[in-house]
Amino acid sequence: MHKALLPIGWMGLTLSLVLNGCTGGLDSPVCGQLGGAENGQVTIGRLQKGGYVPIDTAQADASGSFAFDADVLDGLPLDIYQLTVADRQFYIIADSLSSMRVAGSVESGRGLASNIYITGDVWSADFSNFIRETAVRNDSLMAWKKNASNTELSIDERNAARTEFDAAKEAQSDMARRTVREHKNDPVGLLAIEYLDLSADRALAKQVLDSTRALMGHTMAHRNLSSRLAKVAKPRNQKRRNDLIQPGMAMPDISLSDPTGKQRALSDLRGKVVLVDFWASWCGPCRRENPNVVRAWNEYKDRGFEVFSISLDRDVSKWQRAIDQDGLIWPYHISDLKGWSSVVSQRYGISSIPHAILIDKDGTVVATHLRGSQLERELKKLL
Repeated sequence: MHKALLPIGWMGLTLSLVLNGCTGGLDSPVCGQLGGAENGQVTIGRLQKGGYVPIDTAQADASGSFAFDADVLDGLPLDIYQLTVADRQFYIIADSLSSMRVAGSVESGRGLASNIYITGDVWSADFSNFIRETAVRNDSLMAWKKNASNTELSIDERNAARTEFDAAKEAQSDMARRTVREHKNDPVGLLAIEYLDLSADRALAKQVLDSTRALMGHTMAHRNLSSRLAKVAKPRNQKRRNDLIQPGMAMPDISLSDPTGKQRALSDLRGKVVLVDFWASWCGPCRRENPNVVRAWNEYKDRGFEVFSISLDRDVSKWQRAIDQDGLIWPYHISDLKGWSSVVSQRYGISSIPHAILIDKDGTVVATHLRGSQLERELKKLL
């Protein structure tokens, strides 16, 4: 049976808070204290064919403390259970031997409660941590989405917001994928896969189904995912962003100023293998990719490799500061400081960053959309 303890000190919540929330319910499999639940009811339900069916209800006192009866989960298998306060819900992973404590708050309104902390059960705690991080990221996503459609902002500012939104959305998906992979053998993976596009992550969802079948195959959550995945068509090849420049093409030349005002042209590097790297100081994914580019440059610069960095910045001081902070010490940095209105966007068809194009010594495009270790694999072929 699943029953594991977390450390007592967690997320700034004290042991006394958690235990006080369970006064009179220390034998309860699920108890706690929730802001927003004062003098209300907390309902526990189990997922069935038509949705979550209530099993029992606990009355919260004036402080929001509640405790379910000791036998509320007796005879029930490991499953995903929903706790509801008014119109807010959160989830726990429990069985008849569970003993967990809940703290936090449930905001007014409808939907998933994100400010929930759980001790006594590793899986339930990990999923609540995942939901909190997701909620924080969603706040940023909504802010960038709002700015992207705000007509009071300039077109450059809206385009920058749209780029940040796209990058943050992808980072959100990456975080969900990472959580699923870390928990592909347990119920957290089964829950977190719901935050991904099954069409795009079909293989990962199939892996989770296979890995959790022995543990969770009896549950409606597992059956539902299996049924949904069976209806999802295999993904077709879709047109990728930044596809104006394709392998086999001659790379168009460009000449712009570096941060000191010196003109630098891509054609100056003819005879070298060059990574044309599109980025900006304000682009978080670009900054996280920079260490991979630095590592490749250090490894191959003495064998005929160079980096030609093209920035979509608007502020030269921020551009230079990012170059210094990230250790981009090669001399080839250019920008016209026009952001998304840059000639770069039109000439190379750049609609999202980071983006990298590798060209050979003759200026022919060898590979595009290079990230992480992909660059090193291509360089080993060429050098």
